Amino acid sequence: MERKNRVWRRTPYRLIWYLAVLAGAFLLLQGYRKIYKEEREPGVFIVEDQAEAGKELTLDAVHIYNRNVAECAWYVDETQVQSGTKLVGYTPSEEDVEKLIRVQVTLKDGTVYGDYRYYSVLPVLYLECDTAYEAVEKETDSPVQVRLTGKGYTPTELYDGEGTIHLRGNSTAELDKRPFKLRLSKKKTLLGMEKSRHWVLLANAIDATLMRNELANNLSAALGADCYMDSRQVTLVYNGSYCGVYQLCEQILIAENRVGVYNWKNICDEAAEEIAQSLKIEEKEKALYRKGFEKVVEQELLADFSWMDTGVFISKGLEDWNEQYGTSYPTEFRLADYIDFSGLPDPTGGVLLNIDARNTDSSLETAYHLPIEFADPVAGATGKKLYENIKTQLQTLEYAFHSTDFTYRDADPHYRVTDEGYCNYSNHFAREGVEYEETAYSDPERDGSHYSELMDLNSLLENFLLCEFTMNWDAMKNSVYFYKDLDGPWYLEPAWDYDWGWGNSMYTLNTWYTDEWQTTSDYYANETYYQTVQWNRYLIRDPYFLVLLQEKYQEARETILEEYVKDGGLIDQYAEMLRPAAEANDARWGGSMGTFEGQKFDEGVQELKRFMKERLAWLDQQFVSVETLRKSLGYYVTSDELTISRPRQDALTGTVTLTVRTEIEDCKSVSLQVNGTWFYTERLKNGQAAFEIPVEALRGAGERNVVQARLLEADGSYRMNPEGTQGGDYVNAVSAYTWFTGIQ
Repeated sequence: MERKNRVWRRTPYRLIWYLAVLAGAFLLLQGYRKIYKEEREPGVFIVEDQAEAGKELTLDAVHIYNRNVAECAWYVDETQVQSGTKLVGYTPSEEDVEKLIRVQVTLKDGTVYGDYRYYSVLPVLYLECDTAYEAVEKETDSPVQVRLTGKGYTPTELYDGEGTIHLRGNSTAELDKRPFKLRLSKKKTLLGMEKSRHWVLLANAIDATLMRNELANNLSAALGADCYMDSRQVTLVYNGSYCGVYQLCEQILIAENRVGVYNWKNICDEAAEEIAQSLKIEEKEKALYRKGFEKVVEQELLADFSWMDTGVFISKGLEDWNEQYGTSYPTEFRLADYIDFSGLPDPTGGVLLNIDARNTDSSLETAYHLPIEFADPVAGATGKKLYENIKTQLQTLEYAFHSTDFTYRDADPHYRVTDEGYCNYSNHFAREGVEYEETAYSDPERDGSHYSELMDLNSLLENFLLCEFTMNWDAMKNSVYFYKDLDGPWYLEPAWDYDWGWGNSMYTLNTWYTDEWQTTSDYYANETYYQTVQWNRYLIRDPYFLVLLQEKYQEARETILEEYVKDGGLIDQYAEMLRPAAEANDARWGGSMGTFEGQKFDEGVQELKRFMKERLAWLDQQFVSVETLRKSLGYYVTSDELTISRPRQDALTGTVTLTVRTEIEDCKSVSLQVNGTWFYTERLKNGQAAFEIPVEALRGAGERNVVQARLLEADGSYRMNPEGTQGGDYVNAVSAYTWFTGIQ
């Protein structure tokens, strides 16, 4: 009879059996570790990923023993802090923060091994590359080993694997502190940001605060942007050398976790996979060859979208392969045989575009010379249907902005610029000598569309406030991104490239202007003609936009904007977090580069806050009311010859009544535009016209409603107001406006 053990509730024999299993597992593990260690090359490695004060950095020695060690020395930067003849660890102190800690083990035969960790208050990004830091090029991807460490992050938010880098940026790419594009070998969630292969490392070399780009991106999100690029500050160590503080940022591209619109790349991926699967490969490494062919076909499909129109794809890569190796793989493919080609959506969107003076291929240039190109897909212009659809949408949007009532109509005259003129520097940077000519254009599909139906109004409001608060030199000129899905409007986002904002300057440019409008400044527009016709200059002619803009500023002023400048606010919090790393960055690079060359972190932060406070103080005065805003901007000129009575809303029906009055006798009718998209016309009787606005034209209870009255000529066209009119650019009407808050 078996005796039960009360603790284990099993027989003693079973207890012995459990112990034997555990012992076997232990021996198996030790054996595996021994085999694994024997297969590794000799070396000394620091076990801990992250250096922390008070926590020992221990060593893992592979095929190295104390009897072989002549010296085990630890260094903090170039100072030796510990030395002995045994393999021992090192415990960092607070004094070691923002310093490179390395171990150097010298054997008795003279062989030297070592490893290092950088002790930072920020996550640390280690890059190991055969290409020197100074030699990384834009045109060439350099293979790189990537290791990202950081305190407080889970293993899934860090990375240890392969990738590639290349140089990125425009003017900043010429500076000593270099910006990079980083591509990981697999999609990864880094430091809590959304999963992707594609990342950028912003050097922020001209920004002593290191935070302008991050502040602008986060501000756009706080203002309500649907799409913005998240980022984290990291310390970069390249081939064992400290390279300063970098902003690890999500890259702007079409993807599920970035710009989330229809992705034509997925079609290319699917077609490439199916085509590669159909190839009869005779080589031994079939899977490897098939994967290679798939990659070639995918890249070719992405490089030329003519298959959208023809349904046929011809692979130059496979043609070259056949010629070089004497194979006979098919090179022409009917896509309907591989994907549901008939089920593809009409190419009306799924694009990310970019306005930039530096664009080398402004394939989507508009009648007013906005240099627009495809940012993603880069080769979008090669698809005829896609290109024509997008170009038409952009031109219609531009003409809507230039329209008297901000609504595109086929019947309106349309113009294009024929001579961009010149900037007269001696006349306060005024643009002179511009010439226009009338041109034929029609878009029946969008006839009667208001700009707010073509481009998301909230994104326009958010962008305007961001441009004005930051006074960014490049705002509405360079790195201006906007996107569109297959359906719905365009979105003017995500925000990008704001290191010239908030009074920061570069080269000979001075951008410390806190008491004028970025939108209307001829100085800010002196470099290019198209900045004199940028979209914000037309939005400020629209009272509907102005009313909503003043409302949005007042809403954001204390809840969002004040958080940046108040004592203990976001700027101070960022500075406190960044300071140790920023001081090390200053020591490495000698401060910022560009106009403020040598400016250090603390001085830069003080100047940043000073600019923001001065800027907000001035903006507060302009945004006191809609009228102070309109008069300050100065682009929408109203007429004293037209008045609108106070609107009255019926509490039961919700309808609104008002009366328009004028003393101009030769006008017989008046047009009323309500909240941008609703139009009503009434005859004038004794200089008066009564309007009843139905509830469907109104916004909800507590929201602002805007009405604008314009006098009509006998033929139904708007009577022109010479003030505020510029031929070929914009015609201002004899008009007045008012607004009221709805009660239901």
